[in-house]
Amino acid sequence: MFNVYEFFNKISSLNPKIRLDAGQPDIKVDERIIEEAMSSLKRSETGYTKTPGLDELREKIAEVEGVEKENVIVGNGSKILIASQILRAKRIGIISPHWQAYESTAKMFGKELKIFKTSLEESWEPRIESLNVDLLILNYPNNPTGKILPREKLKEILEIAEDENVKVLADEIYSDITFKPFTPARELYDNVVSVKGFSKLFSMTGFRLGYAIAQREDIKAMQKFLEVTTTCAPIFIQRAGVKALEIREEIKKRVVRIYEERTRLASRILKGTFEFYKPDGTFYLFVKTGVDGLSFAEKLLEKGVSVFPGIAFGDYGDFIRISLVSSRLEEGLKIIKEVKLCASE
Repeated sequence: MFNVYEFFNKISSLNPKIRLDAGQPDIKVDERIIEEAMSSLKRSETGYTKTPGLDELREKIAEVEGVEKENVIVGNGSKILIASQILRAKRIGIISPHWQAYESTAKMFGKELKIFKTSLEESWEPRIESLNVDLLILNYPNNPTGKILPREKLKEILEIAEDENVKVLADEIYSDITFKPFTPARELYDNVVSVKGFSKLFSMTGFRLGYAIAQREDIKAMQKFLEVTTTCAPIFIQRAGVKALEIREEIKKRVVRIYEERTRLASRILKGTFEFYKPDGTFYLFVKTGVDGLSFAEKLLEKGVSVFPGIAFGDYGDFIRISLVSSRLEEGLKIIKEVKLCASE
């Protein structure tokens, strides 16, 4: 399996001038969020707290998400919460292309995997007649394609999950960065663990703050997992999370506008040179290169532009993922186009 983290480390060591590789937003964290974290530190809020999270943060999440506080748990990033669900399952279903962490975590825990491959030609919509798994991971809006499943398609998949008594893990970390209507899986199916976080909308990647919404028995199981692993998220980080949610609508309006404009820019520059699905959300573009994606990514590195090859997201050897997160995005996109045109000559 391609190791995306090794490739990321290689990119970092080369320090290219235009980085369009990782899912690291370039929009700065709002100063009010940083100030809240600093104020908390100055109040000496540096000790342990309750494993499920501060009541203030859980209550604010519950208010935003329209659930009860008891259906919310806070974690040190969303990845640890995802891992807690993979650990509890025996056979994991993953719709591909997919974030590599699902697969690598499942393999580390010795779990069986079933991959449901989708294609650009079918607009990245899965064809599923039966699941034969006990945990299905859904990631919409999708990393790397930006796809949002239409409500009816999502409902169709969740009805199969219900018929087969399959738990669904809905990774909805990008659900606040959408350009089309988005339906949370938990609106259509009860047996869902929804995982979200502060990394993408608020650019708080280094804060490592995530949360899950689930039935109370699932919350209790996640709490036990956190108790023997990370214990709790730092108080000052959680205080920053409360502040972020207080100004969420203001930030969301600005951030979605920025990423939608970047998506239009990228689509306009690359249309006709590459095949791709114009994203419904996120800040990614997953493009078909027509050549080996890893070799293409290596050539781009020589030109000072970094992207991830499609094999980082499954069996997509002739794709690359472009992360639209640079102030020099237009310049980077034009270099990508030029390298493709030169390769075609």
